[in-house]
Amino acid sequence: MARENDLEGLPLIASLEWSSFSANVRKVFASSDHLIIKGLPVSNHGATLLLVSRAIGSKFRTYRGEQIVKHFKMSPWTRELSHTTREGEFHTDLNTEPRPPAITAMQCLDPDPGSPQYGVNRVVRLKNLLASIREEDNAETLRFLTEDTVTMLNDRSSSDWSGRIVEEDLIRYHPETLRAAARRLEHTAPWLEDRIAGIARAAQAVSAPFTLDRGDVLLLSNHRTLHYRGECSVVFQRYPTEFISRSVFILHTNQELNGS
Repeated sequence: MARENDLEGLPLIASLEWSSFSANVRKVFASSDHLIIKGLPVSNHGATLLLVSRAIGSKFRTYRGEQIVKHFKMSPWTRELSHTTREGEFHTDLNTEPRPPAITAMQCLDPDPGSPQYGVNRVVRLKNLLASIREEDNAETLRFLTEDTVTMLNDRSSSDWSGRIVEEDLIRYHPETLRAAARRLEHTAPWLEDRIAGIARAAQAVSAPFTLDRGDVLLLSNHRTLHYRGECSVVFQRYPTEFISRSVFILHTNQELNGS
């Protein structure tokens, strides 16, 4: 996988074309909190995604040493949220960390073989989500997001966080971490599923489905948007281990560059 220092010294980074491209990306991003860049080349180790992410973010989050880019391939044989073919839920990434990453960047390597019916994506801006909840007059869900103190737990790392889901212009939210915290506290919260359903309903109402083709890059604010991925499909070449499915590169930056 690509590392940040792989890009150091590239002539492109210092070029006028790169400066113009970066300025345009930041301008669009500032107006919508996310954008899609179509048809970029795909590198084997994620260097394209790393390069494009430099236009909008800095201070990359590292995994397993210096690795920055992660590869996810959907599988029918796992329940891991990042790899499962099951429908996902609206969420932010790494929401139990003290300060979640500012930017999530994704590049499509292999589109879902059942696209456009499968592998659908959605992004909803925080301000549109709150407006949708207010329009629905769902006071309980709005209070849950903006006033209640909640606990979220990452089952895999045992890290947890407590506070308000929405603080100023930052939202941290994942239904599974809320459920995990409820399980740890050994209590059932029937109202929790009602709140999660209310958020999902409001997010669906003010977001549009889209699909990513090979090479497409999605950049989104992990502080001011929620993102979603629908059910995925697979085509078996040799059952049960060889199959075609959606695969993506993912990375996160800890800081967002200024849109000016």
